[in-house]
Amino acid sequence: MAEVFVPLNRFQSVVTNLTGEQDEIYVTPVGVSSIVLSAQITNNSLVTQPVTILVTSNRELPVPNFETIYSGSSFISGSAITTLNEYSGSFSSASALLTLNRQFIRKEVAAYTQFQNALSETPFTFVSSFFENYNLDNTDAIAYDLKNSKNIRTNKAAKAYFNKNGETLIDSTEYSASLEAIDYMKVITKQIIANNSITGSQLVSRLYQTAVTQSINTSYSSSIQEVSKSMYVIDSLLNVIKSTIETPTLQAQSPIQLVTNVTIPTADSLSPVVSGKLVLVEGYGFIVSGSTDLSVILSLLESANE
Repeated sequence: MAEVFVPLNRFQSVVTNLTGEQDEIYVTPVGVSSIVLSAQITNNSLVTQPVTILVTSNRELPVPNFETIYSGSSFISGSAITTLNEYSGSFSSASALLTLNRQFIRKEVAAYTQFQNALSETPFTFVSSFFENYNLDNTDAIAYDLKNSKNIRTNKAAKAYFNKNGETLIDSTEYSASLEAIDYMKVITKQIIANNSITGSQLVSRLYQTAVTQSINTSYSSSIQEVSKSMYVIDSLLNVIKSTIETPTLQAQSPIQLVTNVTIPTADSLSPVVSGKLVLVEGYGFIVSGSTDLSVILSLLESANE
């Protein structure tokens, strides 16, 4: 199939009448960035007409799903939809232990990931800082949300695996390792919040690094039931991050309003865009909403992305 030729620079005009709905009158083509040179909306009626102008990215962004574990104000049990707020003291203690061991988790999970990668038939170029940063961000997010009965930081941590256009930041060679890192974090946090040595777990026979040691809080005490509730929440929050990576629920990014209900007098025009001050990157759309008595002339300079 022949490639579509896109000149380095091309002037483009759009002339259209509105339909009374939100009309996306222009979408920036693939491989192109467009500078809006002018946008003129003309009122062809005998009465004043309001107009709204929006810019949309036409991107779908991941939305982490907390439906089964968070009610909007507190954590819930997925099995019985029972609030876990009565265990807030335990959550606070678990949060403190995670924070105390944030650097240990950062280094240990990254070292584990590097070890597993070395055993792979097709190992990728391992960059420790990439995994360390995610490990630290995930730990801090869960520690904060656990202590404050929120999901704000975990929501942000899950989205951090994607760029502003909803595209994954994980290289295809690092995909499985990124999921394994989250699974290993689930294993070691169970021991950490119980204030037990990691190597005392049946699931962990050894440590994978010696740069940072696990911290034990000698004044800590909590019931098995309270610890288990904290484990449930931590596991659930890590599962939200993991499922967002694996099978993200995508939602269209909301358009941004450039002009809102500005009235155009009878037989007059509105030119809301100053030349060269609005750039639409690939896929971005220019939307105008108003009466069928309004017409639009849009002038653009399209430039091929190098």
